[in-house]
Order: sequence, then structure tokens, then C-alpha cells
Amino acid sequence: MRNILEYDSVELSPNGRDVIILDQSLLPNQEKFLHLTSAEQVFYAITLLKVRGAPAIGIAGAFGLAMCMNRFRARNLQSFDKEFLRVKRYLYISRPTAVSLMWTLDRMERCYYEALEETKDMAADAAIKQIKERLTAEARAIKLEDVQKCLAISEAGFSLLKPGIGILTYCNAGHLAVSRYGTALGPIYMAQQKGLMPKVYSCETRPMLQGSRLTSYELTKAGVDVTLICDNMASDVMSRGKIDIVFFGCDRIAANGDVANKVGSSMLAILAKHYGIPCYSLGPSNTIDFKTKTGNDIVIEERPAFEVTDQYFDKPVAPKGIKVYNPAFDVTPAELLTGIITEKGIFSPHELSKLNG
Repeated sequence: MRNILEYDSVELSPNGRDVIILDQSLLPNQEKFLHLTSAEQVFYAITLLKVRGAPAIGIAGAFGLAMCMNRFRARNLQSFDKEFLRVKRYLYISRPTAVSLMWTLDRMERCYYEALEETKDMAADAAIKQIKERLTAEARAIKLEDVQKCLAISEAGFSLLKPGIGILTYCNAGHLAVSRYGTALGPIYMAQQKGLMPKVYSCETRPMLQGSRLTSYELTKAGVDVTLICDNMASDVMSRGKIDIVFFGCDRIAANGDVANKVGSSMLAILAKHYGIPCYSLGPSNTIDFKTKTGNDIVIEERPAFEVTDQYFDKPVAPKGIKVYNPAFDVTPAELLTGIITEKGIFSPHELSKLNG
């Protein structure tokens, strides 16, 4: 059995013409890699959660944009420009809450216009070839930088851990959700490698079961002591003294420190506050959206009803036609968090202004 860290969940083929993803919708029962070759395939891979996790979605978006332009046969610079903007706008709306996707696609657009300016005196064919190379290099750089950010986040989070520590985590913010290593799970991998032997409790994370299917899967493959619990058991394990710290990821952080993450995260923060357990959100600094003042301004994606009533069940578990409310995320108020951990260090939620610019 291969260690989880021996492959990445999102890659770009050597020729830049395929986005290669591990289909996370099939885990833990099947490891299947998909080769995506169109904007539509990337879009649906993101919306159907075949690739998921804020950083991984952002990387998939950047790779997808580069791949589409590498495959596009442009008649001239005008048609190339039109196609670039079409694909960028199309991928931009695949997951509205995850700011990493918008951040990487905007960065790709800046790279595009810089390359366009640099090649303005070249023949169209030569300019298009060079622009494609620049976009591919930029997408690969985005992933490489994310790897380094994950390592720095892991080191910062590791500084809070001690031998045998009990860690409660939610959803999946590990190797599968990023470029490599993880955000909320990164310190756990580091603790395991350094002999601290952490004891992890993984909430199942209804309705898509990312904690059950993904976090439990990847931690088990890495040899970590992990125990799966239902989401409504979190208070019980906290009350029994099994949890020393809570780690979860983030999809968007508002300027005031409010954190949008997988729905149910705020529940853990409330419980941790009650039991006096430190609670941290971990993610790259580009997850902080300084244009969004508070969590109330974050657009929360609502998912289809079948995820609650039918997904992962042989038969429906609710009456046909029942009304379903299925938000993908909730917002944890800043005052419930002990801190936010980025590649730049550990900050109180109210210190984030130090990272602006």
C-alpha cells in the first residue's frame, strides 16, 4: 500500500495538456486518477467534488486554465484572448465560497496580460506560443508555492503539539485538499514523523462524509492513530478529556477574522470554547479576503438536496420531496477561535490586518 504522500491529488501533465486528479468522490473504496482535457471537465470535477479543498481547487483552476489554453488552436491573438477570458470566467463560478480559486485565476489573468504586453511586437504565432509557456509556468509556480506554504503552516501548527496529544479535526484539510501535506492535517503528519504519536479524532462530516471517507483514509495510510466519530459525538469526546486541541481548515477568512469552513466547523468552535479547548483554523494567507469585512458578507454555497437524502445510501433516508437545507459552509465568528495559522505564523483572529499587503 502506497503512502498517501507518494502522489498528489492535483497535477499537470508534463506537456501541460492534461489536468490529472485523484477522484476523491470514489474514496476510500477506489483510487482512480482522471485526465481532464476540457474546461467543462475541470468545472464539473470541482462542482461534483472530484477535486476539493480550497487550495486544491485553486490549483486545479490554474492548471485547468493553462491546460485549456495549451489545447486551444488560436487563429489570432483576438480569438486567443476571447477564449482565455471565457475559460477564466467559467471556472471562476465553479465554487463561489472558496476564495483560493478566485485568487489563483486572477493571478493567472495578471500573468496573461503581462505576457501579452511582453509579446506585443512579436508575430502572432510566436506570441501565442510564448504566452502559453508563461501560463503553464505560472500555474506550476502556484502549486510549488502552495507546497511551501503547507510546510510552513505545518511547522507553525506543530509548535503547539506535545507527545500523545489528542486532536479533533473536521472535514478534510489534509494532503488530498492541497498541493501536498495539508493545512489542518499537516502538523499531524509532522508530529507523526517526529515521534509525538498524536491521537486524532476525525468527525465524519455529514453529508458528504469528507472526514470519514477522506481524512480517516489518508491518516490511516500514513500510519496515524485515528478514531472516527459521528459529528454529534464531538461534545462527548471533549467532555471526557480526550481532546487537547481542535484543528480545522478554512475556505475563506474575512478581514475581521471570521472563518468560513465546512458546515459544522462553528459547532466545534462553540463546543471547544465551552470546554476550554484551544481551537485553530489553518490555511494559506491567500485565503484571507480583505475585501470581505465580516463573515456576514461571505456568499455561502448551497448544495443539492440529494446529498443529504440519498448520497452514500442504498435507499433514500428521508421522505420523497422533503424540503432540505444544505449549506456547504458555515461561518465561525472570530471570537470563538484561539488563533489562525498561516504560512506566516500564528495570529489571533483580530491581528490579521498585519498580513494585509
